[in-house]
Amino acid sequence: DFGPATTPAMFMSCILDGHQYDGAVMITASHLPFHRNGFKFFTAEGGAEKADIAAILAGAAEQAEAEGIAFSGEPGDQQAAGAFVLTSALNADPSLRNTDEFMPVYSAHLRGIIKDGVGGDSDKPLEGFKIVVDAGNGGGGYFATDVLEPLGADISGSQFLDGDGRFPNHIPNPENAAAMEAGCNMVRTSKADLGIVFDTDVDRSAVVASSGDPINSNKYIALMSYIALRDYPGTTIVTDSVTSNALTDFIKGLGGRHFRFKRGYKNVINKGIELGKQGVDCQLMMETSGHGAMRQNHYLDDGAYSAVRCVIEMVRQAKEGKGRDLSSAILADLKEPLESLEYRLKVSGDEDVMGGMAKVLECFHDWLQAGAGGANHWTPEEENYEGWRVSIDEGEGRRGWALLRASLHDPLLVLNIESEVEGGAKRTAAQLMNFFMVGCGAGVDIDLGNLAMSAGDATPSETR
Repeated sequence: DFGPATTPAMFMSCILDGHQYDGAVMITASHLPFHRNGFKFFTAEGGAEKADIAAILAGAAEQAEAEGIAFSGEPGDQQAAGAFVLTSALNADPSLRNTDEFMPVYSAHLRGIIKDGVGGDSDKPLEGFKIVVDAGNGGGGYFATDVLEPLGADISGSQFLDGDGRFPNHIPNPENAAAMEAGCNMVRTSKADLGIVFDTDVDRSAVVASSGDPINSNKYIALMSYIALRDYPGTTIVTDSVTSNALTDFIKGLGGRHFRFKRGYKNVINKGIELGKQGVDCQLMMETSGHGAMRQNHYLDDGAYSAVRCVIEMVRQAKEGKGRDLSSAILADLKEPLESLEYRLKVSGDEDVMGGMAKVLECFHDWLQAGAGGANHWTPEEENYEGWRVSIDEGEGRRGWALLRASLHDPLLVLNIESEVEGGAKRTAAQLMNFFMVGCGAGVDIDLGNLAMSAGDATPSETR
């Protein structure tokens, strides 16, 4: 029993010398309410996949059967509801339970990475730097007090370091606007060199530049790509499907290759592992949500490690006379879209909803191939691994894009639009409304309310 811990720490307990447990289990609801707790399982080979979880449950069922526990499968059957596993755990011999203060060991591990990365012989390599942490009352407070401060960093101004599953200040989620704004205000108020924002179990993070500018989503991937390509020139960066055109240009400008894959951090990480087995050098796999893994860190989805690499890079930049603001020093050439919209279109129907969504996507592909309803400046992307993405020529070298895909978990069609011209996103939305209004006999109903409101009276993007 480690007591309060983080998801990356649980995995590292299977790796670090002197521990190397056969397995570890993290109980967390992440940024969701505390009653949504779930389990993450780890061995030295990594986190358990769906097939692994199925095997664990099958094993529990076999054990129950061996002990004469009958499963009726009927509603209300407490055995079928999982009571067997719970009862077995509660009745276990108390002498089998041990405690281990592992978080200090893990914190020392992170401190060692920073010391090695910064270089020199000082035990206080962060002395003279002010680095603040917003843990959002999740599990990341240790990073300020047990990692940064012992290395000499001034952490005054850090906030919400104490764990509280009610999240009284803001949701600990780098995708959440309120969380990022709180982090930016923290940096501005404390005049820090760098700010770090964690999610609850610290498998995600974002950072804030000394200027107070947020570095999350595409900007965070760009920063981590810079770091990876500095150490591994020419490497491939795998991301999810909703990254910007500008990120691709940024990675290519650094000499790297951008492999845009699917949503879902496990999808992104597993694709990087797969490419590595095929002989493709792939050092970074990262999703716009803040989930990120590096090959040199056991392909672990690890917000703390990403933060460590950003701390090292900030110190490097300062030592090289480039200042302490990561945004201006590294990301000045990264363009941001003028407009960015996302629509989550609810899908319902009496028949197979998932099959209906697949049919809609098939129709969308055919519509694009047929000329997108007269939009001759729309070009389908050559590589699509999730839904269909189209590149939109907006004139004078400016490019927008739209992506229609199925949600990973819910009966939703997700539509993302970005534009580099004023009003461009609405014009794209209006053109896409034309597609949805024509329909394709998919046998499902799509709630287009928000899309229709956004498109409004915009002129469809029929010609450039």
